[in-house]
Amino acid sequence: MIQFLALFFVVGTAIHLIREKTGPDDTLKISGNLGEASDFKARAEKVDSLYFSKQHPQEPEVVLSQTVSVTQKIDLNRATLEDLMRLPKIGEVTAQRIIDYRTAHNGFTSVDELVNVKGIGEKTLERIKNEVCIE
Repeated sequence: MIQFLALFFVVGTAIHLIREKTGPDDTLKISGNLGEASDFKARAEKVDSLYFSKQHPQEPEVVLSQTVSVTQKIDLNRATLEDLMRLPKIGEVTAQRIIDYRTAHNGFTSVDELVNVKGIGEKTLERIKNEVCIE
């Protein structure tokens, strides 16, 4: 089916080119001019290559950057309210509670201390444990 459609397209293009060169009322005269034939062949090959390249796309080239961005951990003893709110499941109220706890206890000594903050349980701690640190 695909080959038929490609052939139909090529023949249709040829008819259009012939009509364009001769006009609708002129009779077709075959001459020894091979320039037009080679032009037609070049166009047909271009159409063929475009059509079949879409049917069998080549693997896209993958270019890897030499720089890798590393997500920095948030230091619990220096983090701002906005920094803490970037953590999963930490909203404004919980972020403020972390800051209040930090202030009241002269900073955190361990990430596990977060469970002492109201609103942070074991599940939340597990979610954010790898994204925070104590420096």
